[in-house]
Parts: sequence; C-alpha cells; structure tokens
Amino acid sequence: MATSASGINLSAFGVARRPMLATAAFKDRGEVRLELRPAAMFSGKHKLSDLSETLFAEWRQGLLGLPRPVGVDVAIDIEALSAGGTRRAPAQRMLWELTHRPIDFAFYGDAPLTDRVGEFGVRFRALLAASAFDLGDEILEVYPRASVELLEFRGQYRDGAAHHTAQGWKADDRNKRADKLMAKLLDELGVNPLPGADKLNSDDLDAMLCALTALGAASAQGVLSGAELDREISERIARRANSEPVEFTAPQACAVLARPFWETLTVAK
Repeated sequence: MATSASGINLSAFGVARRPMLATAAFKDRGEVRLELRPAAMFSGKHKLSDLSETLFAEWRQGLLGLPRPVGVDVAIDIEALSAGGTRRAPAQRMLWELTHRPIDFAFYGDAPLTDRVGEFGVRFRALLAASAFDLGDEILEVYPRASVELLEFRGQYRDGAAHHTAQGWKADDRNKRADKLMAKLLDELGVNPLPGADKLNSDDLDAMLCALTALGAASAQGVLSGAELDREISERIARRANSEPVEFTAPQACAVLARPFWETLTVAK
C-alpha cells in the first residue's frame, strides 16, 4: 500500500493562476499530513514559439521527483469526445455529449476542450503521450468538484478563502458565498492547520483534494473508481437530464474522493 501521494490543481491555469502542489502522507494513528507549496515545475512563463519537448522535459523532471501517484484535476482521457471513441450513436446523443464527458456533465464540471483550461489540457496530454508514466498507477485524473458534490455540499467555492480561529474555520468575507463554502468544507474535512497554514484559498483546497484522492486511490480507501464510479455518474446524469437511465462510463485512470478515510488531517504550508 502506498503511504504517500501528491496532487496538483492544474485547473488553476483555467483562471490564469499558477497551480499549487500538495503532498499527502500517512502518519501514526490514522493521521494524514498534507504539505502545500507552489508547483514549481509549472511556474515558468512560456511562449507559443517555445519547443514543446524542452517544456515537457521540465514538467517531466518535476513530476518524477514527487511521491506517486500524482492526482491532477485536468482531463486525461477524452476518448468520449473523439470522433470514434466511446461516443453514442448521433441519434441518441444529448447536446451535452458534444462538449462534455459523462463525468463533466454528472458533476457540473467544465467542458474539457472548450473551456479555458482546455488549452493546458492539450499540452498535458501531449506530455503524457511522450512519457512513460503509468496512467492509473503513477498519474491519476481526479475531480475535486465531484468530491464536493459527494460530500453533499452545494455551490461554487472557486475564488473562496477562509482562515482558522479558536472557533474553527471562518469565511474571510462573511458575505461571500464562496468563502462561506470554503470554511464549511475545511471544517467537514477536519483540517487542522499548522502555523502558516491558517489561511487557505480555493487553489489550496483543490490541491489538497487532488492529493487526498491520489492517496485514497493508492490505498483503496474513501474513493470511487471503476464500476462504482460508472454507476454514480450514470445515476447523476439521469437525474440532471431528467431522462431514462443509460450506462455511462468514467474516464480511464480516474478516481473521485467520496468520503474521509483519515482520523485526523493536518496541513502545513
């Protein structure tokens, strides 16, 4: 069983921010410890005229230095959107199927090819195609937004921020919905901050959820994957589309955090 894993919120590129890196490790007596820092391998500035292999070498070296598996919140398997692939016959297809994979529609996610993070997704998939990473064992697609849904929270926490007080996590702005949701999520996850980690934002939370999903997948705890995730996606699509149930499948090498698998969760930054 893997005792450590990593997560990177590559979705930050979709909102013109740089991603965070979280590493997660099992400690004694059911404790999981998370450490947050900027994802240095993705921090450089690049021009469209740069050589892709030079850039990929930077990214590859950075990824190889991390505890694996590495969970990333960018689409890896887009076969459902290809011309052949696993798409249904045209006459059966709903409009969402032209732009969203089943997991995207089921959990109110972004369209992986047409939303802003799509440009980076193309580059990351090209990196993986030119590398020897074992998808599913070393690199995983994870889905923080789905985890929030499965934890039965509603709303958008993007751009939210919260801080820790003697009374627990509090919204930075009590009138901002994203901040209030951030505070509730951090309380629900049982996040205990070490000095310096008492202020967290949505990028921090996304990276944390990426790393926790990867650690859960590696230890077979607290995550949905395979047929179990397929069923969850299919049921949610039927409810959202108000349609008869149809069997849809999750992307390959994908796992979603569904419930805490730790006794205590400590975060350092």
